[in-house]
Amino acid sequence: MAISGIGNNYNNVYEGAYGTRKNEALKQTEPKDTMSVQTGNMRDDGEKAVSDYYSYLQKNYDCMSKGNVTISGEYLRKCSGDSQKAKELEDFLKRIPELEKRGYEQLSAQNRGLGGTVTYYQQTWSIGRDGSIQSTVYSVTETEMTNAERMKKNMDERLEKQKDKKEEEEKVKEQKEEKAEEKAEEKAGQEIGKEEQEIIVKYVKVESGLEAKAMMQKERLEDGYYPKFDINV
Repeated sequence: MAISGIGNNYNNVYEGAYGTRKNEALKQTEPKDTMSVQTGNMRDDGEKAVSDYYSYLQKNYDCMSKGNVTISGEYLRKCSGDSQKAKELEDFLKRIPELEKRGYEQLSAQNRGLGGTVTYYQQTWSIGRDGSIQSTVYSVTETEMTNAERMKKNMDERLEKQKDKKEEEEKVKEQKEEKAEEKAEEKAGQEIGKEEQEIIVKYVKVESGLEAKAMMQKERLEDGYYPKFDINV
């Protein structure tokens, strides 16, 4: 009976030690699994925040709903989590209609001076990962001028510019005596430059609106954010 008792105690001790080691092993694996799930949830939450913010921009700004603006995914992610950057982005989006109107008027005036008429105008915008802005203008211009007439008009304009340049040089000499006024104007110009963000604009002449749309499809920002669609919907 004594031997039987010892055997039972040994089994109890063995089972108890095995159970303890098993529980400790389970505890060591639990934090890793939990951390993996938490990381996945954080990533999903971050992507949802970007997706929700993009949807918000589309609902509130026509330039976004029309697809004229492409924003870097990295920059959009920053804006979705930073109210100051979001404000800067949205302030620019508000300006786009006025910028496009101004661009169309300037191009129309320039072509009108050459005897042409702008019959198609489309402008696209790209915002890079650092917030830099580039724009491309696609336009179709119709003109009734012959090549000879256009060359003569260009020559006349160059001669007129040379004349204006000479007059401008004479004005510069007079302005040197007004240093105080010059400094004030220069300071004002610098202040304006601070408020206006530099925008690089490229002009592309096309034969038709159809050609312009085909070119726009190829002009996609490399890291631009494009919403994912649920194939189950």
